[in-house]
Amino acid sequence: MLVPIPALLAAPLLAVALAAALTLATPALLRWLPIPPDEGDVAPFVELATPGFGVAVFVCSAAAGTIAFACLPPIQWPPWVGLVTLGTLLGLVDLRTTFLPLRLSYLTTALAVVGVVVLAWLRGDWRVLVSAAAAGALGAGLFWLIWRVSHGFAFGDVRLAGLIGIVVGSQGGTFAFAAFVLGTLVGGVWALVLRWRRGVDEPFAYGPALLLGPLVALLVTRLWLPG
Repeated sequence: MLVPIPALLAAPLLAVALAAALTLATPALLRWLPIPPDEGDVAPFVELATPGFGVAVFVCSAAAGTIAFACLPPIQWPPWVGLVTLGTLLGLVDLRTTFLPLRLSYLTTALAVVGVVVLAWLRGDWRVLVSAAAAGALGAGLFWLIWRVSHGFAFGDVRLAGLIGIVVGSQGGTFAFAAFVLGTLVGGVWALVLRWRRGVDEPFAYGPALLLGPLVALLVTRLWLPG
């Protein structure tokens, strides 16, 4: 389904407005995040609050929001608000520190849940809640199993998979599957690039790849495969 022209015009404006608000709130959010109790040698997250980091937050959030809102009709925007704002900050913190702060993860998940409830109310279809809950549970469950067996990534990625599942599940099971597959592929490519550059296997931030999965899925399903 093609997005109406007015929505296409509104998409970047809303994305930029949300990105600006997120950028202004970022220093306070970073101060609010405690250091993980078992990681005493980790620098306080507030030290990330530099001008360069603020620019990265704004650009990445604005880009993510523009993609999401331009690829979807306005009625489907609410679940994505948290993902393209706080989710972007979560991904950038992970990229810089390899940590997905617990408080920020929970806050982003709460915003996603509110967005799904709003979507279900607007559509008058509460099956949206079931689909989102199922995708969130399946995503978190699968990543928990991988984490339990191989410890190939941190438990924060398990929580992130549940958060992403809630958002993409609101678009249906097929889209949720595509988002996770594409995010995994992005993560695999990123791991190969890092290994090629560094020459060794080292832990790396997997969260940004997972967060890119839904955006890539939107571009594929809405632009390359319209209808």
